[in-house]
Amino acid sequence: MSKAQELYRHAKERIPGGTQLLSKRPEQFAPDKWPSYFTKAVGCEVWDVDGNHYYDMTLSGIGACLLGYADPDVTRAVVERIENGSMSTLNPPEEVELADKLCEIHPWAENVRFARTGGEICAVAVRIARATTGRDKVVICGYHGWSDWYIAANLGADSALDGQLLPGLKPAGVPRALGGSALTFNYGDREALEKIIAEHGDSIACLIMEPIRGGEPEPDFLKFVCEKVRGVGGLVIFDEITIGWRWCFGGSHLALGVNPDMAVFAKALGNGHPIAAVIG
Repeated sequence: MSKAQELYRHAKERIPGGTQLLSKRPEQFAPDKWPSYFTKAVGCEVWDVDGNHYYDMTLSGIGACLLGYADPDVTRAVVERIENGSMSTLNPPEEVELADKLCEIHPWAENVRFARTGGEICAVAVRIARATTGRDKVVICGYHGWSDWYIAANLGADSALDGQLLPGLKPAGVPRALGGSALTFNYGDREALEKIIAEHGDSIACLIMEPIRGGEPEPDFLKFVCEKVRGVGGLVIFDEITIGWRWCFGGSHLALGVNPDMAVFAKALGNGHPIAAVIG
């Protein structure tokens, strides 16, 4: 048995599910064959714990490493910051520099808040929308993490997130009181969105969606979405965590010509390092 297989067998006894992410489980690829663990990753090359050398043709670390693994410029900047101290009672000046840069790239935005992960920043954006509007309900179109506010969509029916995340996902551990607070529709389905607006319009805090999901939207679809949601006083949040920085320099909505009220970024924003941002 290879070192990788032996380590994974032990991991399943110690770590529920065997890995920290479902998307990294060997069962998603080639059970009993997948190398599972790496010792080195540079550019698009990966070396596993058994000394095998691969060219990574997957998603570059679940889509996070747009510049390739261990990009030298990114690594140099991170190491320099670590050597000079990455934590203090005071604030790092780089956060102001990055906030300015994000607003420069997205001229419609005026403010920025940072977090560590994509799921965390989505929760921040949704809370901002709820606080701003005084409403509770969230319309969902896409994958936005695993927080209670999102998984609550499946409290009514286990199929609500089938087209967004995973089929039959059980909302175990999510408070039942959140039932009805998250409403889903499939990408491109205008009629489904109109039905949600008609039934819940006066209680919708926001809509959060991926502006590009599996392909470009139909002409004027994003404008249609924005008009419908804003028409009932809700806010529009574009989740650029997966597509951001890939379609163009910044959020894909820049190329699509539609500005949201807020946009969230993670993954490629840090090229594998923990950082996320919401702009608006």
